[in-house]
Amino acid sequence: MNTAKMGYKGMTFDVNPATIRTDFSKKVAVKTIPFGFGKSTEICRMPVKITGSGMFCGKNAGQNAHRLMQVFEKGGSSYLFLPKLAPIKAFFTDLTMRVGADSESIEYTFSFTEDCVEKQSRYPFGYTYAKQGENLYDIANRCNITADALFSANDFMDMFSVQEGDKVWLR
Repeated sequence: MNTAKMGYKGMTFDVNPATIRTDFSKKVAVKTIPFGFGKSTEICRMPVKITGSGMFCGKNAGQNAHRLMQVFEKGGSSYLFLPKLAPIKAFFTDLTMRVGADSESIEYTFSFTEDCVEKQSRYPFGYTYAKQGENLYDIANRCNITADALFSANDFMDMFSVQEGDKVWLR
């Protein structure tokens, strides 16, 4: 099975990082009620954090590491393409590199933080992935597109037959 390559700002990794961790979290407020239990209220979704590590090996290790440093230096946010996940608009926030004793291997760690924006009016890559519990109406709302347009662009049986992880074409 071919897995998509990780990519950011025009750089596509020859080999995906060894580990990629994606952390989703929500902020919750807890109020204490006298003589009773506490009450929890969901406040908001926090920016997604993506961390990982890998290694560049061989003759091109230095070139690949240099290219990754250049991408880090560009600044600003862009879409981060990850294997098996929907693209996430993110800032490249941390990069650490260690050169191996043989100088033909360079270990790296990275982190990205989601660029939280209002509803996306446009997805330049033309698709998204269904999240848990979403139907085409939910996806249409999230992507600022009509549900009819989504239904026409895809081969789902009905508006509710979408499964988590399904690739949903937006055009």
